[in-house]
Amino acid sequence: MENKITLAARKEQRNNPIKRAFSAVSTKFNRIITTVTAMLTVTLMTSASAFAAAPGGGTSGAAAVDGEAAFNEVIGFFATWIGRIGLVVAFVGGVMFALAIKNDDAEAKTRGLMTLASGFVVFALTLSLNLFGITA
Repeated sequence: MENKITLAARKEQRNNPIKRAFSAVSTKFNRIITTVTAMLTVTLMTSASAFAAAPGGGTSGAAAVDGEAAFNEVIGFFATWIGRIGLVVAFVGGVMFALAIKNDDAEAKTRGLMTLASGFVVFALTLSLNLFGITA
């Protein structure tokens, strides 16, 4: 039954010039959209390198130190907030564990302890930045 409807619709489309025109426009539109999307994706994936001259015209280590200090400052900021989020996750895990003890639910106790431990692991990683060579 479906094949007959599909064949009849195709036959009607071939006979109807307006539907044929809209189908052609739709096909061209889809090709244009695909091409533009591909071009934008390639453009966004390419990178541009920019080099700034050091003060005084020469290359000096001062610019590298300033860049490293800025990098460490940004990493320190993110590490502080990620550590705080880790403590919030640990707090939520502790509450989940406490409620699981109240309800005597073994699976919920396990989930609560896992959440508690994962929160403390995230917090500990943010405190150990100097192990990775980053000073906060």
